[in-house]
Amino acid sequence: MSKFNTRKTGFDSGIIAGKLTDKAGKYTDYELLRRVTLANMLFESDYYQSADEIMKQMEDLCYKVEGEKIIELAMECRFEQKLRHTPLWLLILANEIHEVSVKEALAKIANRPDMTIDVLQMLKVRNGSYKMSKSIKKGLAKAFDNYDEYQIAKYRKSNMEVSLVDVVNLVHPKPTAKNELALKGLVEDTLKPANTWETALSQGADKKETFERMISEKSLGSLAILRNLRNMTEAGLSRNNIRTAISQVNSYWLTPLNFLSAQRNAPDYTAAIDEAMENCFAQEKIKGTTILAIDVSGSMGRVTSSNSKFSRMDLAFAMAAAGSYIFEDLILVFTAGSDAERKGKHIIWNGSKGLGLFTNYGKIALEMGGGGIFTYQLCEWLKDNGYAKDAERLVVISDSQDIDAHYGLVRKPDTSPYTSSYIIDISTHTHGIKTGNWTAEINGWSDKVFHYIKALEN
Repeated sequence: MSKFNTRKTGFDSGIIAGKLTDKAGKYTDYELLRRVTLANMLFESDYYQSADEIMKQMEDLCYKVEGEKIIELAMECRFEQKLRHTPLWLLILANEIHEVSVKEALAKIANRPDMTIDVLQMLKVRNGSYKMSKSIKKGLAKAFDNYDEYQIAKYRKSNMEVSLVDVVNLVHPKPTAKNELALKGLVEDTLKPANTWETALSQGADKKETFERMISEKSLGSLAILRNLRNMTEAGLSRNNIRTAISQVNSYWLTPLNFLSAQRNAPDYTAAIDEAMENCFAQEKIKGTTILAIDVSGSMGRVTSSNSKFSRMDLAFAMAAAGSYIFEDLILVFTAGSDAERKGKHIIWNGSKGLGLFTNYGKIALEMGGGGIFTYQLCEWLKDNGYAKDAERLVVISDSQDIDAHYGLVRKPDTSPYTSSYIIDISTHTHGIKTGNWTAEINGWSDKVFHYIKALEN
């Protein structure tokens, strides 16, 4: 059974408080496409829209955006927002709609062997078969230049109807010095399994001994470590061994949510996970004082997508945890309010930073009223209470369901006390709250959204 189905509509849409905010913010077609894609878990519905609606929006917008711009966006989806499926889908659309070559981009974006399998499955969803253009075929073949024996062995099996050997037989990649023997072994079914914990356990190895050996060898991947902390505990590994494993975590491909997931599975190791998170994300500080406002409205409590265990609020807090290490001086604000009274409520957080933010966040969100975000009122409150005067920038993390913008209350161009101000939107809803004097609206949920702010200001 394919993990990509042609229709995924089984997630009830909510009432969109900000459904009229397009009257307050004007977007180009390219900006709208960025909104729909950069925080998108492809083939999964979210609280506001079904997967079918999101994918139709994406396709309709691709007709209005130049093919080369779509390819650029696909690269950003993969390497900045660390998305896996969305950039591949964008390349398929760009190639089909605009007939542009996606060979080079596909070879770079499909930097894991299993992503070549994903492309075949997407083509099957799109066209009913694995038939592909010459450009896609050449791109998939060239992608194999990235893979070594370990990667090919690791992903040679698949739980889908096609496997890596099917891809090889379809696109005929040219062997390189580092993968010639692996490709030969893959086709002849003589390739030895990769040195992974899954392989070892499937062959009957002792779980405790396997984890201890791989920690000693430093051969466990960073994501595998974060995902297996509970397994390590249940297998009887010592606290020292588990802390050693966590100290080995260091990967470009990790997101703040990966660390939150690890902390929830192994709360006893919160301090060590926090330290690993800081090591991953605090390499470059953003100087000056930053006000970071987190939307804790009711819609933020809904799960990110139909297949996710995490809410939008989880995403926002995970990003805030990373931001507490990235911003040199941080003023953290929680904001929501009462929709019925059209009144916002805002509080300053003076508690711990990092993953410690999650200690009481459920209680805080409940006390804030559960209504939408009131962005105009938030900005006025920050000025009236003296927080704005010392801050270089304001950053708001939200799902863009702004009650103030809904009723026409927006920031005026001459009223901002900040050098720069940003909306970070973690939803895929077509229209956001790009109203008044905002420096930029940024879409996505990886740590790279903060570094984008630094790049803009430099």
